[in-house]
Amino acid sequence: MADLPSLTPDQVAVLVPQALHIEYIASGGQKLVFRGTIDGTIYALKFSKLPASPVDDLDEFASSDIAIRAKREVETMRECTSPYVVKLGPLGLSFGSAAGQQLVFFSEEYIVGSDLKTHLRSNGRFAAPEVAKLGIQIGSAVKALWEFGKIHRDIKPANIMRRDSSGDYVLLDAGLAFDIDGESISVGPVGTPAYFSPEQFEFTNRRTVLDFRSDMFSLGVTMYFLATATHPFWSPGDTTPQTLYSKITSFHPLPPSSIVDGFPEALDEVIMRLLGKSPHLRFRTCDQLITALQGV
Repeated sequence: MADLPSLTPDQVAVLVPQALHIEYIASGGQKLVFRGTIDGTIYALKFSKLPASPVDDLDEFASSDIAIRAKREVETMRECTSPYVVKLGPLGLSFGSAAGQQLVFFSEEYIVGSDLKTHLRSNGRFAAPEVAKLGIQIGSAVKALWEFGKIHRDIKPANIMRRDSSGDYVLLDAGLAFDIDGESISVGPVGTPAYFSPEQFEFTNRRTVLDFRSDMFSLGVTMYFLATATHPFWSPGDTTPQTLYSKITSFHPLPPSSIVDGFPEALDEVIMRLLGKSPHLRFRTCDQLITALQGV
């Protein structure tokens, strides 16, 4: 696994000379993230470090797994028009070097808000209407991705932002998105295992097994966790991947209403249906999911 790049705002300014007022924001998911202003608008600038290579050839770097993921993330943001999927900024896929590091970087929309993992930690569990709203909007994002053959594969609270201005939810980080018509870029399971669907563990056959219903399962885990502040399949005492695998594939959690007093029965039913062990037990379409949540 690649490590994070080491960059200063001054080095970013050299790599992205059109950007002004550059500030460090955060790191995570193999990316270093800065904020910068381009043509009067603030954008997030994301940098990943490419693996060291003795070959001084851009094609070699561009064919690395990290570069391919960055390319896929940029393409997904460019293609997807959903308001609930983060948008590409003016700087597309770019390569450069700083302090002896080969880098791949791009810009994306800067969202003023907080990711849902942070929001849950600061504000406690989400009220049922917010959980339903989240499901509708991220369900719409899943639908939009599937319309051009992509599965996100890493839906979780840390990859969803809540806009301060509107309270709307936005799905981030499509670098692991799987294109059912494209080449495979990973030989094993990718994503965050605590939010895997059961079929994500069957990575050797993922081209024929995975579809949008895998993202539905991950959305169901996310909704359950935000509604109850309790993960349906993981607890601090779980220390092995095998324990998590067994729970996701075999264990049936209690419904949220057994944890949260007054939780709506209709929302209970939607979340538990999303957590169906087999794809056919979930919703047949994203529109069906959205309609059910609108009914809540």
